[in-house]
Amino acid sequence: MERLLSGDTFARSIREFGRDAVKDAVVAYLDTLRNERRRFDADVAGDEVLNALTAATASTLRRVINGSGIIIHTNLGRSPIDAELWSRAAAITTGYSNLEYDLDDGSRGRRDEHLTQLCRTLFGCEAAILTNNNAAGTLLLLAAVAGGREVIVSRGELVEIGGSFRVPDVIQQGGARLREVGTTNRTRAADYESAISDSSAAMLRVHRSNFEIVGFTESPSIEELVAISKTRGIPLLYDEGSGRVIDLAPYGFSAAPTIRQLIALGVDAITCSTDKLIGATQGGLILGSEEIINRCRKHPLMRALRAGKESYAIVAETLRAFATGRHEIEIPIYRMLATPLVELREHAAEMIAGTSCRVIESACALGGGTTPTETIPSIAIEVPGNASELATRFLQNDPPIVGRIVNDRFTIEMRTLMEADRQSVARAMSTYHL
Repeated sequence: MERLLSGDTFARSIREFGRDAVKDAVVAYLDTLRNERRRFDADVAGDEVLNALTAATASTLRRVINGSGIIIHTNLGRSPIDAELWSRAAAITTGYSNLEYDLDDGSRGRRDEHLTQLCRTLFGCEAAILTNNNAAGTLLLLAAVAGGREVIVSRGELVEIGGSFRVPDVIQQGGARLREVGTTNRTRAADYESAISDSSAAMLRVHRSNFEIVGFTESPSIEELVAISKTRGIPLLYDEGSGRVIDLAPYGFSAAPTIRQLIALGVDAITCSTDKLIGATQGGLILGSEEIINRCRKHPLMRALRAGKESYAIVAETLRAFATGRHEIEIPIYRMLATPLVELREHAAEMIAGTSCRVIESACALGGGTTPTETIPSIAIEVPGNASELATRFLQNDPPIVGRIVNDRFTIEMRTLMEADRQSVARAMSTYHL
């Protein structure tokens, strides 16, 4: 063993991984040779041990290129982060920070107050807390407000979204009791009104996220629920989910209330994701009245569900982009939404020049359970050939390119490509000559 480790065979492995790690890997490799009755070959051994050490210490998480036509793609990490915005957040997270330190008097501070002023400005709420995702925020809110008591929810809003996240389960895990009202397709304000009793702690409105109920339907307005909430003296909570900071109608989607509008209407507390329509990293915001947010702060679950300094820094920089009107510049998903069709078509034409690929019209989805039944016009590149084989081949690119198959044709969607990815995609398509 000493001769093996002192020679040239494993010199590179030792430089990269250290002598002790290489020794263990060589011992394991020799055992494999004995079991498989193979002879030792120095050249082969050097490569195989190096490959084994590399595989054992590598993450399978990789950067990919999104040509799928889904902007907020849950399987691809949801919203991408702008490099300049990330660098500003990194200036805080790469060193020490005042995460839990009060710079005014030099005493211990509270991390849950760092976003308060920014959220007051942006949303009109009294207070705010950041958790590690929206499910955590909803769980904490229900536990703090309705632990041991009833939460009134429409049967049409008892949804399940990605990862088997079910609203009824979250309510029960938060220590509350579910009180269902209405039917799957029709729930009226009177159903909430009649369900309220001394056991009622809150009414909960849930955004349906990844589906819509159409046809013979009815659902009370926020104004109606707020009126009941104020009259009967129980809070109205809203699991808004997607994080709608601005109106999406200018981009071609249906209008819906923003978080600021919901709070202005009188909703007592709202939970939402920060990695969907907000366009930041994973997190969950709880926005609302000082009284409710304070109850969340003091709840034992707060420590288990709180976010770290990296999340605070990135979410703060992202929210600041909205507050300063720079979201179409500094938040990639809004740059994508704001890009005109003519510009997408020009970029596509440049990328396929000299190839047999062609530019086609397409439709792009926002994704992330935000606008489940809607798409907006876009531009895609169609690559000639067997669609399934092409999809596999492009996934083998470095970095992998995720496209989509439409009508048995393999396409790459322009609206979801980051600017820095166009050159890589163009190189991958350059082999398809005219």
